[in-house]
Amino acid sequence: MLTLELKYGTDKTLNETVDRACQQNNPKQVYLRVCELLDKEVDAATSASGSTDVDTATKRADEMFKKMCKKFKSKKQVWIAHFQYLLKGSRHEEAHALLKRSLQSLPEYKHVEVMQKFAQMEFELGSPERGRTIFNALLDKYPKRMDLLFVNIDKEVKNGDIAKARALFDSVVNPVNHDRKFKFSDKQMKSLFKKWYRMEDEHGDEDSQEQVKEEARKFVSKDK
Repeated sequence: MLTLELKYGTDKTLNETVDRACQQNNPKQVYLRVCELLDKEVDAATSASGSTDVDTATKRADEMFKKMCKKFKSKKQVWIAHFQYLLKGSRHEEAHALLKRSLQSLPEYKHVEVMQKFAQMEFELGSPERGRTIFNALLDKYPKRMDLLFVNIDKEVKNGDIAKARALFDSVVNPVNHDRKFKFSDKQMKSLFKKWYRMEDEHGDEDSQEQVKEEARKFVSKDK
């Protein structure tokens, strides 16, 4: 019914159908689905190169995304969906302004995940440099969060910047050179060296692999 209303109905009948759907289903999921459909409408209109259709579809989608974030402002999933929509449309300034608004609305314990998701989207849809800036801020604030470091490294590797991924590994084992101090346990460091070696095995050479082994040996001897 939602799909039919989107295609053949009016804004009024669409909103009525959304309200009916919310009575029988999880309201947040209903809005996420409607926004997803509207996002696809924008993509279709853009592909068809009809400026009037693009403007109309974008306006409808914008209004629904804003309505969803206002209605479920304490839910990180709706903000993340809105970020993706804006970044996909190359609306970077709006996306960054929305990130600030989301952090004002969301409980503090959700901030790290939301910022991490935004940084990942920057790598995929926006600017890797802006993504790095966010990850750097997160890693400085949460020096015990190896998961954040690994996500950052994975994004650098996927982006094809192996040198920057290596620099992140090196910032852990040689913190003085990078003006950074992580607080990882021995068990975590073992995982880090394994991940680093796997990366070099896939993207490096014998010399870079040997370098990881040497750093691991230095770490173990230092620990003793």
